[in-house]
Amino acid sequence: MWQCKELLKLLVKAASCDPARGALAPLVFALESAALPWRPEPVDEEVINILIPLSSAPRVLVAAHYDVVPPVIEGVRAREGEESECLYGRGACDVLGGVAALLGALAELGKDFPWEKSGLWVAFTGDEEREGRGSRGLSASLPSSLRYALVLEPTRGELAFSSCGSLEYEVEIRGTPSHGSVPERGKNPLLWAARFLLRLEETLEALNRRYSPPLPLAVTPLLLAGGSEELSVPVAARLRFDLRLPPDVPLREVEEELAGLLQAEEGITLHCGLAEEWAASWESDPESDFGRLLREVYREIYGREPVPVVMESWTDAHHFRSRGLETVVWGPGDLAVAHTPFEHLHYRELEEAKEFLKLFFRRLLDL
Repeated sequence: MWQCKELLKLLVKAASCDPARGALAPLVFALESAALPWRPEPVDEEVINILIPLSSAPRVLVAAHYDVVPPVIEGVRAREGEESECLYGRGACDVLGGVAALLGALAELGKDFPWEKSGLWVAFTGDEEREGRGSRGLSASLPSSLRYALVLEPTRGELAFSSCGSLEYEVEIRGTPSHGSVPERGKNPLLWAARFLLRLEETLEALNRRYSPPLPLAVTPLLLAGGSEELSVPVAARLRFDLRLPPDVPLREVEEELAGLLQAEEGITLHCGLAEEWAASWESDPESDFGRLLREVYREIYGREPVPVVMESWTDAHHFRSRGLETVVWGPGDLAVAHTPFEHLHYRELEEAKEFLKLFFRRLLDL
């Protein structure tokens, strides 16, 4: 049987060639090698999910996405190779390490494990890094017997019983041009964007002081583009930014504050709107039957008491949560290094994740 780390290398190599669907080939190879039942679930012409229906009356869904962001971002290619027991490469952390651990756990328990009694379905979804079409399509077709979802994402092995939401905005700023040596005769859209971001940071800091959320409300400027190398006040600029929305901060208040800041002024006109569908934060109960089971598995595998964390990013979990499933996010790897040139996963985390999932599947027999 193949080893998890060898499978992870194949997944990362394939995904680096085709970020959207490259990992499908080694994923299906692993399922075929394990003789597990699976079927493709097309969502549309571009996106396909892989479903492993291991029980006729499923209660628990375990899901991971197989797509990754491109290996080259801003002209910089993600490092590849092995060093100090780590695998470097696009998707190693987010979330092909989780995919490899999940496939390894399924293969090692094998086709003779009492999967029917486990009440388990497994899904590998596409398009998580773009529009979430895979999980949206899957959540719409799930059987009503499903009650719980464990979504694999890099949480450094911690249990995330809650998740931040997000608002992603795009703003087109049109200014008033003038010669660059006479800037007072124009209105510079780049300066407006810079001042806006500073005011937005101050506003978010005030909201954080007011509500003391478990993770701070934060803005991430993603893109600011405009102007030229010529000595001229730019005609227009484009700003795209993401707001991380932690639990306990009212969405309506954030939107009201943002609307107050997105105001045109003399010589400046704005066109703004959501760049992506907004997503609310959510929370699950660590003291539920599902939560207690996961915490017991955590204690046995990691040898310490679990301290629930907040998932910082939008994930496929949002769609399953919206469907009414009690949802938890967990997985190997550090989200902070995902999408960077130095994305990596330590092989120790990979093996721990595989053992976590194997024990989790065994404990499902008693859920």
